[in-house]
Amino acid sequence: MAYDAVLDGTPADPAPISAQPSEPASASLLWRLAGPLCGIAVGAAVVGLAQTIALPAIEGQFSPRWWPQVSGAAIILFSLAAAVRALPADAPMEELEARQPGGVGRILASLGAVAAYGALWHWLDFRIVTVLLVAGLVAISGGRGWAGLVVFPVVVTTVLWVLFSLLLRVPV
Repeated sequence: MAYDAVLDGTPADPAPISAQPSEPASASLLWRLAGPLCGIAVGAAVVGLAQTIALPAIEGQFSPRWWPQVSGAAIILFSLAAAVRALPADAPMEELEARQPGGVGRILASLGAVAAYGALWHWLDFRIVTVLLVAGLVAISGGRGWAGLVVFPVVVTTVLWVLFSLLLRVPV
């Protein structure tokens, strides 16, 4: 744009607007709702699987089911909000159409990391598998460096362990 070139010295866009690749005017309803529907299904699965957690014979206001149920309910609520936002035919879909390369692979890797976390938790201590999970999720999402891959997972794990194990007395 010539106006930008005058103001900050950036070169004007030489391609006319008509030469730009055209985007579909509006995505189909199924495409717009695919992500929210997947989120609702994952949230419902989390809530359903939380019901299978055995309750220990201890007294307390919070059971081991509390956190998974709250997480699953939050996933469902945010997915419903995203679905409502995507329902109008003229809903702004720029965010959804601007997919990043490897995004689906990162989502699948994240789900695999969570599944491995659940499996490893049966054999390893909560603090060890949680540090591994958080470090894995940070690495999958592009985090690099010792602060992101070491310090952040240790801090998150410590906060979760203090909250659940020490304060709420939930056996983790």
